[in-house]
Amino acid sequence: MRPRWIMSPQEVAILDANAKALGVNMDELMNTAAEHLANALEGAPSPIWILCGPGNNGGDGFRLANMLDDCHVIATHSKQKTSLAQRARDSWKGSVFTSDSLPEIAPAVIVDCLLGAGSHGKPRGEVIKLMEAIPGGPMVLACDMPSGCGSGISFNAFRTVTFEAPKSNMIDSEGKLLPEVGDLFIAPIGWPEETLDPGPGDLLRYPHPVDGQIKGDRGRVLIVGGGPYHGAPILSGMAAARMGVDLVHIAMPKVAATRAKWPNELIQEKMDDEEIITDVSRIIERCKSGRGVQAMVIGPGMGIDPASLQAVKTLIEATPEIPKVIDADAINALEGWPNGLIGVVTPHQKELENWVEDIEAVPDLLTGSGENRVVVRTGAEDIIVGSAGRGGIGNGGNPRMSMGGTGDLLAGCIGGLLGLGLSPWSASRLGVHLMRTAGKIAGDEIGPGMVADDIPPYLSRALITGPVLLHPQVQEGLSSS
Repeated sequence: MRPRWIMSPQEVAILDANAKALGVNMDELMNTAAEHLANALEGAPSPIWILCGPGNNGGDGFRLANMLDDCHVIATHSKQKTSLAQRARDSWKGSVFTSDSLPEIAPAVIVDCLLGAGSHGKPRGEVIKLMEAIPGGPMVLACDMPSGCGSGISFNAFRTVTFEAPKSNMIDSEGKLLPEVGDLFIAPIGWPEETLDPGPGDLLRYPHPVDGQIKGDRGRVLIVGGGPYHGAPILSGMAAARMGVDLVHIAMPKVAATRAKWPNELIQEKMDDEEIITDVSRIIERCKSGRGVQAMVIGPGMGIDPASLQAVKTLIEATPEIPKVIDADAINALEGWPNGLIGVVTPHQKELENWVEDIEAVPDLLTGSGENRVVVRTGAEDIIVGSAGRGGIGNGGNPRMSMGGTGDLLAGCIGGLLGLGLSPWSASRLGVHLMRTAGKIAGDEIGPGMVADDIPPYLSRALITGPVLLHPQVQEGLSSS
């Protein structure tokens, strides 16, 4: 089994969506979850009360009830909020109690299926009402996570059965389990290994526009590159623009800028340099003026002149607060992972070897960085490496995407998503998925003669393609469970 990392509430929903897109029978996954709970209850005293919330966590509870000879089900709501959970509820033919009509005999054990990994903060409403109504001091078995975990108001479980991976809600700032979790058992429920790879579920990471926004609210991205080549930074800029960022600026030396064909969507950022990048002082000043820039892509078409590489180092050091994509020739400026660099490095295999010799050396560069440092080794398979076991493989798409320019496009995609506020980890996963999807759509419509310039409009289409089409961004809240 591939490594699992500590997952946020949002990421659990994303990977569930990936599993569903892979054709997984979600009812079977729920049954498997319930079986793990039943095993954890072996030898437990009676009476057993199963507390069911309105989401899929509650669905696990109803499936569990069908596996026990003697139990009582208490639900917070009259129906479940997902069709999956409702099917589980409909399968239970016994009585359903409420907080206003509890069973007469107090429980020896309760199974907490109120709020799952998608919840965050203090329990409220009908959930806290039921929690406060529980009589006596029964033992608590938590399904996926104790309700209210980490909020200061929660059940204290003797054991928590969590599914597939630990959840960030149950870990403190020092990486230790919170006391209310009790004995933690991590149970596989049947995700295919490919669930961990970028997929359509990652579209749930995308921050959709909202009413009332004004220009600049969705970020400004600065692409720094060009010199020997002028097309690469333009490609990166077009990809960034197609991510839905508001403003994309391109900074390249004057001679390259005069050769470039400038699309209307891109803004030329003036540089003092003529032939190659050597002086980034004006760029640094630009980053710190007005509303600044929210993300940078450094390297496309830049060349490897030592003066240019020194300029890259200066730019990274001077703007540590701005997340960056370090791409192409700029990777030659890196010595390990620079202090203060938040972002993504996108080498192909040869660039990776020149940088750190082997991909096995990458995890040590990312230790302790959470979602803030990522390496994407690009190629026929894109290998994504993050910290603490995070990873994924980008497959599929179109073999024609091996053409020149697609690396510039991917760097621009990730940069645009960083500009929208995604973490480097989220931006890398979603960017890889969008590139693969765009390549597939473009190949089907254009054929093997497509070129890199053809791809940007298909990146925009890829944002609305998949089983999570137009779903809103997943929000952390107690309504999710």
